[in-house]
Amino acid sequence: MSIITLQEITRKVERLPELPQVALRVSRLLEQESTNADQLSQIIRVDASFTSQVLKLCNSAAYGFARKITTVKEAVAILGFSTLRSMVYTIMAKVVLDRPVPGYSLNEGDLWYNSLTCAVYAKHIGQKERLPDPEQAFTGGLLRDIGKIVLGEYVGANYSAIEQLTVKERIDFLEAEERIIGFNHCLVGTRIAEKWNLPPLLVNCIRHHHKPMKLPPTIQPLEAKIIGIVHLADALTQMIGQGSGSDGLMYCLDVDSLAKVGIDLKNNYIERLMGELIDLNPIIKDLADSMKRKED
Repeated sequence: MSIITLQEITRKVERLPELPQVALRVSRLLEQESTNADQLSQIIRVDASFTSQVLKLCNSAAYGFARKITTVKEAVAILGFSTLRSMVYTIMAKVVLDRPVPGYSLNEGDLWYNSLTCAVYAKHIGQKERLPDPEQAFTGGLLRDIGKIVLGEYVGANYSAIEQLTVKERIDFLEAEERIIGFNHCLVGTRIAEKWNLPPLLVNCIRHHHKPMKLPPTIQPLEAKIIGIVHLADALTQMIGQGSGSDGLMYCLDVDSLAKVGIDLKNNYIERLMGELIDLNPIIKDLADSMKRKED
């Protein structure tokens, strides 16, 4: 049994690849009410690679603009701050998530594609549930499993014990992770999110997306609903998405907690939703492909 300590987590988090500095600056500016489009355009243009990635995403079928977007200023004006924020986090997430995580039986690209799938699914559910800003669900779904990149080696070394515990105690993979290793990937992901100074909503999505029933009472109803949507999107991603790891079949959907935050799964909600999400898979593929193309 390989128990991970807080000190080990801290060291491993510190060794993660540096995120694009321009992306970090833009993401932080987007959290400030005083920020304007000219400021964002000027900062984005400083980094040619980042600019290229933003324009490629803008022109992917996933965003469906009728004409080609050719400048950063045009992109910022058309996208709006909320969508631009999701795009920036998508670019940052790929830097960290696009790698093999053998402990969870994830090959190179699997975790990244799975995260992108969950993000798109979460946004769609957020739109159905009439969130004021469905892009918040997108970023929550995108980043919810970042802890796996650190915890993966410990899961791999203890996989047999974790699996046996899930069967013996009839618990889900996440709880077995914590009992065998000492931490689960949600807790580790929270450490990473805090290192990156992510907004509290994203930190809470990462921390609680498996167990919305354990949300602290201080979390506001809208935030609780977003976390519930990420939880539902995560469960459905493991069922019908791509890149699910070894833990995907040991996922417990918390129906009662979803009902408490206003997501009613009655009247064949899940069956109808699954059909809608499957129809999104070609868009997800195009979105992923647009980030793989070499710069022109």
